[in-house]
Amino acid sequence: MVKAELINPFLEGAIVFFKHEIDIDIVRGDPRIESCHTTPEEINVLIGVTGEVEGMVLYSMNQRSAKSIASAMVKGPIPLYDQLAESALGEMGNIITGQAASRLEEIGYVCKLSPPILISGVGTIISAIDIDMIVIPLDLGTLGKIDIYVALRENPGGIPS
Repeated sequence: MVKAELINPFLEGAIVFFKHEIDIDIVRGDPRIESCHTTPEEINVLIGVTGEVEGMVLYSMNQRSAKSIASAMVKGPIPLYDQLAESALGEMGNIITGQAASRLEEIGYVCKLSPPILISGVGTIISAIDIDMIVIPLDLGTLGKIDIYVALRENPGGIPS
């Protein structure tokens, strides 16, 4: 079973990110457990986590939400999903996951993060083998929706060097 203390830092990181970087308040939907083996939406940002917790975090959204979030981040229109949009969304994933990693370290879980991987397309095979995946749905108002998929487990002795 996934511990709430491993999941909550990602929700907290998202709340801080969207409030401070874009100046919006988010509305959290009800978390759920899924066994997601493929990318659920058109645009996905994947970040690996290693150390005293291990697994992955996936930020998944449709293309309209991706362009809206990226536009808000760069404070200008992004009419096409392009390299600028990818860069902005990768940075979003870095910031939220980095804040979560800092919170995890505060409660005793030291971890390292991989650079973000952007995956375009619904149905690309991914797998968090033997790890429950918690989905945190977020409503961003006029910017759309994003789901955060967190698949983490404790890894005793996995202290990064």
